[in-house]
Amino acid sequence: MDRITFDAETILAFFFGEAGGDIVRDSLKKIQSGETEGYINIVNLTEIHYVLSRISPDAVEEKQRNLRLYGLKIIPVEDNGLWQEAARFKCNRSMSLGDAFAAATAKKFKTKLVVGSDKELSNLGLELQRIR
Repeated sequence: MDRITFDAETILAFFFGEAGGDIVRDSLKKIQSGETEGYINIVNLTEIHYVLSRISPDAVEEKQRNLRLYGLKIIPVEDNGLWQEAARFKCNRSMSLGDAFAAATAKKFKTKLVVGSDKELSNLGLELQRIR
């Protein structure tokens, strides 16, 4: 079974109908049908929430609810080594904190990382699926 972790940029591309959003939609449908396991870190979900809040405050709760209906596993930040891995990625690379948590989640759960155009997510030793 395929296992994937989403970066916030990819989910936002899906919500806004941007390039690559169709790839995300297809992946979410595979998660919903049980063909694929899907993950997102709570830090990345926070990013999605605040971006949506700025653009369409009335739609935020509905979009969050719809996203959860696909069956994504939301990974919390606990004292489980994940946050230390995110700190290592952030320390060694010029990347956002959200990207560091997405990468750490993919590494910890041994998944492919679904990303947009972020070049800083290359060469991390992770399998990437670029949507654009």
